[in-house]
This record gives sequence, structure tokens and C-alpha cells, in this order.
Amino acid sequence: MDYIDIGEIKTSRLALGCMRISDKPIKNVERLISVALDIGINLFDHADIYGGGSCEAIYGKIIKSEPSLRDRMVIQTKCGICSGRYDLSADHIVESVEGSLTRLNTDRIDILLLHRPDTLMRPEQIARAFDRLERDGKVRAFGVSNFSARQIEFLQANIHQKLWVNQMQLSPVYCPIIDSGINVDRPQEYCGADGLLEYCRTNGVTLQTYGTMQCEFTEDSGYVYCGAFTAEPARSRYFALNFRLQGLAEKYGATPEAVAIAWILHHPANMQAIIGTTLDEHLLAYKGCCDVKLTDCEWYEIYKSAGHNLP
Repeated sequence: MDYIDIGEIKTSRLALGCMRISDKPIKNVERLISVALDIGINLFDHADIYGGGSCEAIYGKIIKSEPSLRDRMVIQTKCGICSGRYDLSADHIVESVEGSLTRLNTDRIDILLLHRPDTLMRPEQIARAFDRLERDGKVRAFGVSNFSARQIEFLQANIHQKLWVNQMQLSPVYCPIIDSGINVDRPQEYCGADGLLEYCRTNGVTLQTYGTMQCEFTEDSGYVYCGAFTAEPARSRYFALNFRLQGLAEKYGATPEAVAIAWILHHPANMQAIIGTTLDEHLLAYKGCCDVKLTDCEWYEIYKSAGHNLP
């Protein structure tokens, strides 16, 4: 496993996303955490809204039963999404962190992200919350999620802490933050993505990718598929992509899943990839991702095989 620093925190380049564990038996989650740690993953990504807080609470129970696990984990959580609205007020940020600390059974959040940009956000309120949380030792590092370059720039100019992270959706199938810098014809979905990659590289903001193995499409029958592009029926729809991943997997002695993650990690922006699987046997498919050293030519082959055009 390779690692990068978020501030003074050493974090694995592969992270385990914890959004879907709310209905899983605690023994299954314990096993998932054990496998993650065994393959070198130390970054665990939560949010206060995942499972209505139950995902954090499951981790809290596990940490309570085995306290030594806490120091092996980098726990990241997010706040700011409420029922039908966003809230980045000082009171809400602090209350959300307090709730996460209680549910996680810990005395500090390693990395706190603002989950979504709030058009009503008042930077002086965010600054007050961040100052308090940092002063009280409850949050070690700060970042954002789904923010555009201008939104990060605006917030960064008004707070004392560096924003170390921006979490964005990115996969070989869905990559507007890359497409926006390559393609001449720019769809409306590029709004907010344009220039983000270069901004983050220039300012030392780590891009964390979510939906890293995901795709979504509607079949002719009307069935809406949302899931991994390496699974059926997406495997046949993205035949060219999966064929290329399989070929590279055979070349590098890895799995297609590991090659797909290697595509993310190959980018010189030094990204981190979040994997949202809830099955330890699936998680093991990614363990060799850092050992797959793609060439730039192979990176573009994967990009084009996913259906993206070069002008």
C-alpha cells in the first residue's frame, strides 16, 4: 500500500467507504475492517448522514470492544447535509462533530469534510466552528467535498486552516473533472469541474474519489442499473472497458478491479480512491492496486475504452 500525507496525517491511497454498512451484522463489519487494515488501508470514510448515524455507531461499538483499533485508523467524517437542506452554520458544524465523536466512541475526528457546498454558507461561521474544533483538539485536519475550485478558493480565503481534501465523484466511466480539461465540447455537467483538477494540484488539495467503480444507466427495458461497471449487466454494456481492464490485469498479475483503481492512482494529482464495498472478499480484489504501474499510454487506453473521446 502507498501512503500520502494529509497535513501531518499519514493516510493510505486506498480508503474504505462506510456508507453502506448500516444493515450489516457487526461481525461482518469487524471482518471488513480487519481485512482493510491487513492490506494497509488505514483511512475510513464516514459521514454523519450515513445510515442516519448508524454507520458511525457501528464503528463506535467496534472501537469500544477493541480500543487498540482506534490508533490504527484514520477516521474521516463529513457534515452539512440536513433533511431537505444544507447547513454549514457554526452551531450545526460543531453539533455534528460532537454527535460523530459520541457515535464513533472517539475523542477526535482525524479529518472533517464539509459534505456539500451551501450557497448560504457564511465563511465567518465556518471559520468560527473550525477554530473551536481545532482549539479543542476535536478535529485534526479539514477539507471539503463536492466543491468547485472557486468555492474552495472562496472558503480558503476566509478561514485559518488549510483545506487539505476535496472529495469528488470520479471513475473511468464518469470523469468530468478530467473531461473538462481534454474535450472541446463541454456538456453542462462540467459546470464546477472546469479547472478543479488544476486548482487542487496547484494548491496542494488532495482529490479523494468516490463512486470509483460505479456507473449508472437505463436499459431499453427501463431497468435502471447502478453499480460496479465490472459486474453484470454493466460488464456487457462497458465491454471495451472491461476487456481492456482484463488484458491489463493479466499483464500485471492483478485483478481488473485493481487495474481500475490504478487508473485513478496513476494520475499525477496524487489522488486517493474510496472503495465502498461491504464484502471483505471484494475488498481483497483491490489490494494490489498500488503495485500496478500503468504507462501513460495504457491510462489513455482505459480512458478511451470507457467511451471518452479525444478531440
